Amino acid sequence: MSSDRPKIGIGLARMHPQDMLTLAREADEAGLHAITVGDSSYDSLAVLSAMSAVTHRIKLVTNVATWTRTPVTLARACRSLDYLSDGRFILGLGSMPARWNEEHHGISGEAMLSRMREYVELVRILWEATPDTPVDYTGRFYNVSGYRVHEPPPRPGIPIYIGASRRRMIRETGMWADGILFNWNFTIPWFKETAFPALDEGVRRSGRSMDELELVAGRQVCVTDDREEAEQARVAFRRHVARSYFAVDYHQKILTSLGFGEEVVDGAAAMARGDRDGAINAVSDRMVDEFTIIGTPDECRQRASEYTPLLSWFWLSPSAEGLSRSERLRAARRVIETFGDAQ
Repeated sequence: MSSDRPKIGIGLARMHPQDMLTLAREADEAGLHAITVGDSSYDSLAVLSAMSAVTHRIKLVTNVATWTRTPVTLARACRSLDYLSDGRFILGLGSMPARWNEEHHGISGEAMLSRMREYVELVRILWEATPDTPVDYTGRFYNVSGYRVHEPPPRPGIPIYIGASRRRMIRETGMWADGILFNWNFTIPWFKETAFPALDEGVRRSGRSMDELELVAGRQVCVTDDREEAEQARVAFRRHVARSYFAVDYHQKILTSLGFGEEVVDGAAAMARGDRDGAINAVSDRMVDEFTIIGTPDECRQRASEYTPLLSWFWLSPSAEGLSRSERLRAARRVIETFGDAQ
């Protein structure tokens, strides 16, 4: 295929794990660039390990794995997955909202930039360990003494992409990461006015260039010729935002910074008083239009083409909210059929 064709990946979060394996095989055969799976529903490393056995060329990306694993646990898992996939694994890493760290894992939400920098540094050191070079590390957050491995690393260096949404973390990512993963809640003006300048500042501080950094982002997508199904997808997205974003301070701030402050105020107030329908209705048509790709195959390809020139590659996550297992499977297959062989 021509090298100037857009690189499209598929996000398979919230699918049944067995269906993920079926879809991974189909995405691989269709020529998609990557599969992304995060920790939101299942363990991303376990799922991608299984996918490695049924695929041959497609990249396998955690989008994102949380930093709640110890660095030793994560480095060992990454080595295992990279061996299993023959070098197709990319570690996408994220800190997640501070409240989730504290309430779900007992990890302090303080000094997140410093903790992430140290975490990545230690994972890279552990990755490079050999039988003759045990790891001893003393840091502010992590300490390792006498860690040994039985084999050299699968390859020199594991690609590490950071999930980043705020300017300081984006700048940090530009300084020392191999790539950046943007969530679906972004706009093209925000890319140009905030994200890219922050990345550029980071790479210049570290003496690198933007060419050394992979830029990756995604969108939720519903490929359909049916107007009723398209409207159902819009309603499903509203429910997703109301349930998962209006009640979390971290996401409220991000959406507000993108120009959706009125929606956040109304939606958060509705969630606080237990008015779920009110929160759903607070998600404006403008938010749905901005943050999703919904339409016919041609319309979806056209919308995706607005983003691909800005990015190294672009992932699409099929609509899943409120769908049965079979409906989710069908929705994902439409994405694969629409964007397959795009590389």
